[in-house]
Amino acid sequence: MIYELRHYAPTAGIKDRMRERFARDSLPLFKKRGIALIDSYRLLGSHRKAAKSGMWSSGRMRRAAKTGWEQFVRTPEWKEIAARTENDGQLSTSRAIVLQRPISSKHVG
Repeated sequence: MIYELRHYAPTAGIKDRMRERFARDSLPLFKKRGIALIDSYRLLGSHRKAAKSGMWSSGRMRRAAKTGWEQFVRTPEWKEIAARTENDGQLSTSRAIVLQRPISSKHVG
């Protein structure tokens, strides 16, 4: 299984709009597309940055994860959501993505 950690830096003054879109629009669409959210975080020491941790619910590999997001942003549903929620500009100023695979505890230490 591949886990994906996404860090988003909300545009100044509109982080609540990003959170609202995530809860109202993104989560239902994630579920529909087979993306399960594990958790979401606010980075310590920062009021501007937010991170969302997503998990691909199937055993997809790196290329499939990348392809999955490319397909996700091209869906009519996401295009409508983005157009409606970003009519005043983008909700985030930057995004960082890290793909991870869990390791067994016997390999740590």
